[in-house]
Amino acid sequence: MKYLPEILGLLSKEETFCLATILATAGQGVAAGQKAIVRPDGSIKGDSWPDAFAAALRALALEALAGGQSRSAEVEPGVPAFFDIISTAPCLLICGAGHIAMPLARFARETGFSVTVLDDRPDFANLARFPGCRAIAEAFVPALRGLPLGPSSYVVVITRGHEHDSECLAEILRKETAYVGLIGSRRRGRLVLETLGRKGISAERLGEVFTPIGVPIGAESPEEIALSIAAELVCIRRSGASPARALRPGRGKLND
Repeated sequence: MKYLPEILGLLSKEETFCLATILATAGQGVAAGQKAIVRPDGSIKGDSWPDAFAAALRALALEALAGGQSRSAEVEPGVPAFFDIISTAPCLLICGAGHIAMPLARFARETGFSVTVLDDRPDFANLARFPGCRAIAEAFVPALRGLPLGPSSYVVVITRGHEHDSECLAEILRKETAYVGLIGSRRRGRLVLETLGRKGISAERLGEVFTPIGVPIGAESPEEIALSIAAELVCIRRSGASPARALRPGRGKLND
């Protein structure tokens, strides 16, 4: 497959893209099996087609990307194509394996996330408590230094104290991620982030942290809090950071 190196390159960078494949031969140089790679920014790489056909195919690919679902559609009458959305599975790392982490891991798995739970207590971070997840019972800092976080990584910091929160965030915020959320009150979040700012983490990166964490639904129980966090994760994944922040006016920024 001549586009395999391009596909592997995009996957290595954890980019989502659409692989469009023509399903039926048509006139004007359009043949079954021809392909194009369309990225979310609208760039297209593929076989050579008439400009109008390529524009129609790009538009349909972008619609599929926006919806996050693979589908078939006619590029023009009688010329169907399959628009396959390809992405690495979103990975959720939960730092802290306490009472909120258990329902959160379950909700995240059920909504399509691959879940890793990290805690320095073996009695907490284990597969008996987190079935279907990867459980790491190691000290936070060395474990985080060895974990490959990237653009499709989501991280929730719900440890048992300020010290561990700061340790985790100091490592996490040096890497690119799709989302970082910190549990706790606005005051607690501000103190943690201001401490990290004094340690050299940029204000821009600190401003990307969602704290207090979760969609504000008035959650009180561990399950309700986990649900609010899971809802925020899904919103970020499907719609991006701006719509997620719009659900929580006045929350989630260092300078609130």
